[in-house]
Amino acid sequence: MTELISFQLRGRFAHFLRAEAGASALSYPIPPRTVILGLIGAVLGLQKDSPQVVLEPFQVALAGKVPQGFWHKAKLRKDPPELLPQVVKRSQSEEKTTKPERATLIAQEWLLNPSYTLWVSLPEPYHEELERRVRERQWYYQPSLGLSEMMADLQYLGSETAKPLPSGCYEVSSVIRQGHGEIQVPKVLERNLALHLLRMPRSVTPERVFTHEGYILERDGSPIPVLTSEGYEVAGKVILFL
Repeated sequence: MTELISFQLRGRFAHFLRAEAGASALSYPIPPRTVILGLIGAVLGLQKDSPQVVLEPFQVALAGKVPQGFWHKAKLRKDPPELLPQVVKRSQSEEKTTKPERATLIAQEWLLNPSYTLWVSLPEPYHEELERRVRERQWYYQPSLGLSEMMADLQYLGSETAKPLPSGCYEVSSVIRQGHGEIQVPKVLERNLALHLLRMPRSVTPERVFTHEGYILERDGSPIPVLTSEGYEVAGKVILFL
């Protein structure tokens, strides 16, 4: 048995930069495991680059449909502003003294009204602390959805017990990690499910070296028929950990 904290993660906008993105900043449709790790670290008030040390190994499952995306042009500065003079003279003119600003416009893919359900299990004492903070809405730092300007809201859903299931065919409600189940293709085709195949970061070291894994999700968040031995039953649903 595994105790899980369940909460809703949502916001107005989100942007989860793809590792392979070039000049155009494409976004993953869901937050990668590393992003969730940083978000939990913000709620707990952990220092930057410390969650991947103190919270691992942690378990998380995620469910939700693919949000609608749109393109937004963001202006990024290429140089810092000129420093202000340390001494201001009475006779100083009002002429502009700052150097010309160099900036560039890049296109970013933003997600509109993203909403996901998460199930999280942390090592103690962080598990109990996370549950208290999410339940009482007392996060230490403001959590975000990829960019600091995109504030996230967390709604506590409850504490659940995850029961491991024997090997079999199940309707999995969460995102599926490749290699942890065999998709039942005939049933997928029969129900006209739209599956997305992603390769996203799963873990990161303090030196910011990322490890990637493949994942499968359904466009509308519908359950996917899977033959697996990694399933867990939570409140009548079957989930797989990322």
